[in-house]
Amino acid sequence: MTRPTSAEPAVGPSVPPRVPERYEGLEIIGQGAMGVVYKARDRDLDRIVAIKTIHPNRSARGQLFDAIAARLCREAMAAARLAHPGIVAVYDVGRVSETPYIVMEYITGRTLAEILDAGPLPPATAVEVILQVCRALEYAHAQGVVHRDIKTSNIMVDDRGKAKLADFGVARIIDKPTNETRMMIGTPAYMSPEQARGVPGDARSDLFAVGVVLYEALTGAKAFPGEDLATVLDQVLHVDPVPARERNFAVSPALDTVVRRAIDKEPDDRYRDAAAFAEALMQAAAIPGTGTAVGRLLSHTRGRGAVLIGAAILVGIGAGVFVTPLLPRGQEHAGRATERSTGPALPAKPITPTGDASTPSDSTNAVARVEPPVPAAKRGCVSVNAVPFAKVYVDGQSVGETPQACVRVRHGQHRIQFEWTGARSPEHVVTVAKEHTAENPLRASYDFRAGRFVSGTD
Repeated sequence: MTRPTSAEPAVGPSVPPRVPERYEGLEIIGQGAMGVVYKARDRDLDRIVAIKTIHPNRSARGQLFDAIAARLCREAMAAARLAHPGIVAVYDVGRVSETPYIVMEYITGRTLAEILDAGPLPPATAVEVILQVCRALEYAHAQGVVHRDIKTSNIMVDDRGKAKLADFGVARIIDKPTNETRMMIGTPAYMSPEQARGVPGDARSDLFAVGVVLYEALTGAKAFPGEDLATVLDQVLHVDPVPARERNFAVSPALDTVVRRAIDKEPDDRYRDAAAFAEALMQAAAIPGTGTAVGRLLSHTRGRGAVLIGAAILVGIGAGVFVTPLLPRGQEHAGRATERSTGPALPAKPITPTGDASTPSDSTNAVARVEPPVPAAKRGCVSVNAVPFAKVYVDGQSVGETPQACVRVRHGQHRIQFEWTGARSPEHVVTVAKEHTAENPLRASYDFRAGRFVSGTD
């Protein structure tokens, strides 16, 4: 290939336009409505990289162009603070003819979304992946960076079983000023309740999303599987998913409890930070050496290249990532929120950038009218146990099996019932108050041999 003499080489089918001539374009590896990612060679350092920029046919100036450019700048700013083996590295950033670009680490592997196309992971493998994500987030949060768009398609797993967190395009840098007043930012099916309300969110918002990803990895099902935006947001704010153990009995009660706490509606009731989340995961499951189970799972993918397909689409408006202003309560949200699917992540397998089965395709744009929802009520904890172990029902709904240190329910009266080998206990009415926290739960226990509730249930 002849070395270009201009900073703006002719645009061919695989040549990155408007990037410095030191990069030799090899092929397009991902593209969407506005963005494109190229596999390229850094001539100066003789290494393979990925270059993310605006599609050459969509580079006219305008509001959408500016939104993409702003997202790329945000990603570059976040990346400048982060150097961690669990985070996709950014090597270079810049602009040519006012068009921004980012040069990133090229990864051989697949997104977690692609891996889950084949079904749920064994619990030990799922925990391995999430532990690595927690370690990456522990580092990012310590640097003052909140990701705000954790999802299965933004987690890359390479052919050695190493997980890497990608796409900091909507990250919040804590010590930088922002004008995001009442903005709903993130991917609806993975965003935390506070993000859905337009609150900027903090590290605990990322942990909620990680919990949602863990739930999906363990069960093969979305935690919030609504068919449209309004339904998904209502579920995120008000509906607790079916317990992971109920969907997959291989999930231990202890691991199920970890998932429940991670996706609690109230930030104060989640894990305080990524390190605490990781510690709980290690206590809940016997973990082999990091990467071993995942590496075996992906051994057949060696030699296949995939780069940041969740990040390949550069603008949230066209990628299922919402950056949507919310009006004050009582006023109607007149803005339109649109999700679109993208082109193929790998030659053989198309995916949507959100990894969300509820995301409509390009031909069926989802338009939803959203009003700011009423904040969820505070919740308390009920510790449940039974002799022998039994299923637990709260207000007639199954919440898994005993023992559980903390079943989270709204403040007020609730009916608790246990079931063992087809026999059910009488209903027991308890009143959950604000003092019933994870550290001081209200206790409810039933002895099937004695046929009675035991002391400490009131």
